[in-house]
Amino acid sequence: MPAMKYRILSFALAGLAATPALAQQLRPRLPVEPAAAARPVTQYLVREARQQALARANQTLNAVVRLQGSFVQNSPDGSRATGAFYLQRPGKLRFQYDPPATLLIVSDGTTVTTHDSALRTRDQTPLRNTALNLVLRTRVDLERDANVTRVARQGDWLFIKVRDRNGLADGELTLWFAGPNADLRAWDVVDATGARTRITLNGISAPASIDPALFRADSLPDSPSRHP
Repeated sequence: MPAMKYRILSFALAGLAATPALAQQLRPRLPVEPAAAARPVTQYLVREARQQALARANQTLNAVVRLQGSFVQNSPDGSRATGAFYLQRPGKLRFQYDPPATLLIVSDGTTVTTHDSALRTRDQTPLRNTALNLVLRTRVDLERDANVTRVARQGDWLFIKVRDRNGLADGELTLWFAGPNADLRAWDVVDATGARTRITLNGISAPASIDPALFRADSLPDSPSRHP
């Protein structure tokens, strides 16, 4: 995976565990880019309403122990990838892409490893240096841990835009929460060039356990390693 695309994906993953599904498959539907007259009214939240929304989002993310499901990734070049994800907080995540994609991403709690079987490459970076750390840490506090640039509602959706407070990840991340329980269902990533990647979650369940081997980097196929 080219370095730029990897950085985009690493920041996108910050959204929370997981993976996507087509926006059209979600109920309620995730806002797309319709004609201006058809767009849901955006209500920007300030003061107490903003704090309440952030608190609700933090509560949702901190309640996550284990998740699994499927995802769809829509990239700036128009390409679409699907796959399965597994998440266990704190720190552990697996994105397993469906063919013809050849990518596998695993966080073992301290290191994020990206393996491309077609290119026979393995890239590793500390979890703390990725946006993943924002939602996989032991205790999530978006306002404490990120630069929150916008909190707003669009219809049944709450969205929160954040930037990495420490400057370790470029771009801006938008987390989309659905319904009265503010369940995380998608995220958008805008990189430093303005290119947008959307990840949507589908078929999400909370299993009682997940095979620990899914989060072990040493279980990935052997390939040359590259460290940033």
